[in-house]
Amino acid sequence: MKIFAKVLSLITLVALLLAGYVVWASTAQVSAEGYLVEAAADRADSFTGVIGALRNGSENIVAYDAENIGSVEQYLFVTYTIRIRNSDLVELEWIDIALQNQPGDVLLVKPTVQDIPAINESLLSCTLMVERAGFPNYERAATLSYYIYGHYKEIPITLR
Repeated sequence: MKIFAKVLSLITLVALLLAGYVVWASTAQVSAEGYLVEAAADRADSFTGVIGALRNGSENIVAYDAENIGSVEQYLFVTYTIRIRNSDLVELEWIDIALQNQPGDVLLVKPTVQDIPAINESLLSCTLMVERAGFPNYERAATLSYYIYGHYKEIPITLR
């Protein structure tokens, strides 16, 4: 009977440790890896494609001030890169990012929805189109959202 009690105690301990790990690891580790600024004129094909996607109502485009888009020389593309680490035993699903726009932001090209497998990491990029005029500040507050175990989670992050 003592052996049976010890085995049950061991099984209970392992179950508690596993439950603790699941709770600890269910929050993704997120870090901003920096940004790259490029003139939209240097990526004229991308500019044309983004404007076309905006006019066609693409779900990956978030318009902030895109009513009167001018010529390609008036804009810059700022591409932010974010590293997301999943330490959990199940994948992170439906990852999305939302930026708090600032004056001069025209539109955001969001990444396509992707999942991050269990115990893995991934880089996520999103591109912000901003007006060239003025002295732009490229630092942005953002919120990364995802689902894990069927629960919605949000993580605030500063992109710099």
